[in-house]
Amino acid sequence: MASSYEDRMAQKYNFLKKDSAEILSKEQEKESVTEEVNNSETTNNFSTPEESLLVPLDAWNTVLNQLGNLHEANQMMAEARERAAKAEAESEFLREKLKTIRQQLEEVSRKKRFFFF
Repeated sequence: MASSYEDRMAQKYNFLKKDSAEILSKEQEKESVTEEVNNSETTNNFSTPEESLLVPLDAWNTVLNQLGNLHEANQMMAEARERAAKAEAESEFLREKLKTIRQQLEEVSRKKRFFFF
């Protein structure tokens, strides 16, 4: 069965280790941090919303880079559309101009025939 999204991201970016030793050390670090936070006076100002999610810095930078690439690609597509529309309009104009020049050439060649028997 396929692993969950969280498991795949944890495996890809190594931000959740399954080793019990690391889990214990992290829990001890968390306990020491919470003790320090509880002892300090800034605990009233520091709160994490329940809906927030901590994201590893590497994963966050990857997402931001991808977002930047998408934005750049969108701008390039818009510019390409503008160039294509301009080229299409110019092509249509030149076809019409060529058509009128050919008609004028035919008219001139017919007139010449009548003047010079």
